[in-house]
Amino acid sequence: MYLPPMGADPAPTTLHQIMNSPSVSTGSAMALTYHGYKRTGSIVWALVYGALGYWRPVVMVPIALGQGFGEKKPCP
Repeated sequence: MYLPPMGADPAPTTLHQIMNSPSVSTGSAMALTYHGYKRTGSIVWALVYGALGYWRPVVMVPIALGQGFGEKKPCP
């Protein structure tokens, strides 16, 4: 039987743990930074999208997909 080394964090086991893992947050931040820049053309908004993607990936990724990932913001 394999036992992880003492002091090592066990692998995430629940969906909640997986969705709040650092790797998911980092990937979401990178993807949403790209989406924010392509959508608005502004580095400031790209960083806002990226920060929100890092802190709330479960909320922001569906919003970005609903906006059309990487599509330009329609002009009024």
